[in-house]
Amino acid sequence: MNSFDFLVENGRKEAKAKLQGKVKDTKADLQKQLMSIEETGPTALGPALLTAVAMAAEGAPGSTVVLCTDGLANIGLGAMDEAHSEAQVEALDAFYAQIGILAKENGVTVNIVSIEGEECNLDTLSKIAEVCGGNVERVAPVQLTQNFSNILSTPVIASKVQVTVKLHKGLEFRNEEQAYLKDNGTTMMRELGNVTEETEITFEYRLKSIKELIQMEDVELTQLTALPFQAQITYTALNGARCVRVIS
Repeated sequence: MNSFDFLVENGRKEAKAKLQGKVKDTKADLQKQLMSIEETGPTALGPALLTAVAMAAEGAPGSTVVLCTDGLANIGLGAMDEAHSEAQVEALDAFYAQIGILAKENGVTVNIVSIEGEECNLDTLSKIAEVCGGNVERVAPVQLTQNFSNILSTPVIASKVQVTVKLHKGLEFRNEEQAYLKDNGTTMMRELGNVTEETEITFEYRLKSIKELIQMEDVELTQLTALPFQAQITYTALNGARCVRVIS
């Protein structure tokens, strides 16, 4: 319950042993196991989520973990009721972000569903989804079934997605984090992790300042009739192939 490495290794081992069948063949056993679970108070959300991500990592590329919770994690790694100092809160955020990184590196998407009216520290849990490209939603109990259907209706189509956008040297990106930029502001790189057909990114650009353009002393800039762009999309397909698509 308190060892990150053990939970990852145990999850991978359990996946190899128990995730070989199809749902249509195992649904009766799944239902039996689920209905036999009894709530006893402790919520080992951190260990359970880490185990689930490790298990999904052993499955097919594009696997999804859905975390549905109506309570605060209070036992094992990621226990939130024990975080009081600033250092403890930072360690808590780092733990859940680490789960997100593990998911992203293995092509796993984590979607988070919390129940309205219940406290589960969604601000901290949402860091997982931010890292691996998942969704975060708070729903009423009566909408739970519909919400699950919506989540599972948009499957992952590619993982480990990286997008690089190149602008003409006379342009620059606007309102973009410096960590994403290089080449004097004309190249932007973003790590998207897992994507579905609904995934999109946007960016803003503008003409560089007159002062900068003059300093370039580039005759071409005064004779432009077009401003070319290029997007380079690198990704892992569901069959495991590493691919690149270039759009100019």
